[in-house]
Amino acid sequence: MTPGTAAVSPVGRLRQVDLRRRWRQLNAESRWGLVILALILMLSVFVPLLSPNDAYEFVDLPLQPPSAALPFGSDHLGRDLLVRVFAAARLDIALAILGVSVPIVLGTFIGTLAGTTRTPIAETVWDGLVNALTAFPEIILVLGIVAMVGADVRGLLIAIWISRWAQYARIARAKSLALRDAEFVQAAQVLGYSQLHILIRHIMPNVFSEALAYALSDFIFIIVIIGGLSFLGLGVNPPTPEWGAMLAEGRLYLRTEPWLILFPGFFLSLTASGVALLARGLERISKGEDD
Repeated sequence: MTPGTAAVSPVGRLRQVDLRRRWRQLNAESRWGLVILALILMLSVFVPLLSPNDAYEFVDLPLQPPSAALPFGSDHLGRDLLVRVFAAARLDIALAILGVSVPIVLGTFIGTLAGTTRTPIAETVWDGLVNALTAFPEIILVLGIVAMVGADVRGLLIAIWISRWAQYARIARAKSLALRDAEFVQAAQVLGYSQLHILIRHIMPNVFSEALAYALSDFIFIIVIIGGLSFLGLGVNPPTPEWGAMLAEGRLYLRTEPWLILFPGFFLSLTASGVALLARGLERISKGEDD
């Protein structure tokens, strides 16, 4: 080992090789999607952390144009728009992750259970609940739930969880119907494993991988829902920085101070584009399409 160089353990070298191999397996769309999302995540963490200004602090006169001191300018209350845009990115991404996590787990379990349980009761519950939820206009359902639960972050997440889990249940049921007579499932039954063990250990991992691919596309939808409801005043409440709420505040100054909408709108679109590229690239890889 040459002087001044740090030793790398065999495990560390294997991990580096594995990461490089996985990166080479990705197509151009997946790589660009990952780069965009990594950039947004880094900016959302380090800009609010390293900036001398706070997202809630009045730092200058209202509606100041972009300058060296305030690269994104100031908003209608004199707050640093740069810090608020990336603090909003952190919040929107965190809410979107929470909005996807509960429906994918709940919906995958219920859908897998419905697909592997061959009883009239299960079919009746499925037809009466899941099909009704998926047939109902989703935006109306979300608005109704938010109106009942409360127009805040908690109400927004509850509305997303209730309205989205049925989509994952449909995917899981369709996949589990194809898997319940598979040879590895029959082998597990012959070995005497319980139905619950087979469901959790053998069927759900195969179902979950397909639901995870759908979750990437759903991530975009949830970000748009969060931004749209906040724009209408039914989501994240001021003064908490959130892209939709910032667009709602800036629309009143669109003609004279367009940067109030330009910056949050751009990074909202960029985040959605990054997720869309990643989802499309992974879909092409799963189908065996060339780059």
